[in-house]
Amino acid sequence: MKRWLFAGVSDKRELILYICKLLTAAGQRVLLVDRTVESKYQYLARNREGVLPLIEFCGFDITNGELEASEEGTGLPEAIHINAESYDYLLYDYELDQPKAEGLCSQMDQIIWVTTFDHYEVERSADWFRQWLRSDPILAGVLVHPVLIRTVESYLTANYMMSLTEDLPIEWNTDVACIPWNELNTAIHYENGHEHMLHIHRITRSYRRALISLTVQLTGWTRSEAKRAMRSARRRAI
Repeated sequence: MKRWLFAGVSDKRELILYICKLLTAAGQRVLLVDRTVESKYQYLARNREGVLPLIEFCGFDITNGELEASEEGTGLPEAIHINAESYDYLLYDYELDQPKAEGLCSQMDQIIWVTTFDHYEVERSADWFRQWLRSDPILAGVLVHPVLIRTVESYLTANYMMSLTEDLPIEWNTDVACIPWNELNTAIHYENGHEHMLHIHRITRSYRRALISLTVQLTGWTRSEAKRAMRSARRRAI
């Protein structure tokens, strides 16, 4: 079982949901653990109360993190109501206002930092990493995959964004993933939320290519395997 942690101030939901969709389309069993403030994924449920103990969404499962502490005492959860070992992938959407559990990093196969170009979001995330490193020095040198979402044409570049974090003793993956954005992707983003769907078949070609590249980077699949998963996900979404 693989565990991936997505951290950052920015709203990461759409990116993570699309990645879950691609993994599921490839035949993987996926659980998305909602560790966001106020359980933001609850609104994917179609009931008014938005109760999210465990829901199935677009072929994968989502839980709100009502889980017991692991036997190792690290503070990272293992499932009470579900058997986490029955999944191939556990993806955590971890918001920066949540407490940083001791030993969190050591249990993760991948750590992904997600941010927009927004100055506050970049600086706030960098501050969080600094606090995390002070509280748990063993994290120094940990490999983190940076992902820039909702990117637009600008003199602001990925290299510039990464320069704002150059003081951190973190090993950044040099292949910075950039997820492009435009008016069409914005419209689909809003429609996904209101329709409780994932219209992955309608996003722009550049968005799809970026998702494929990121999936290859995180999973170790070949590009052909990732493209096959994308084709399958698009067919199922129609």
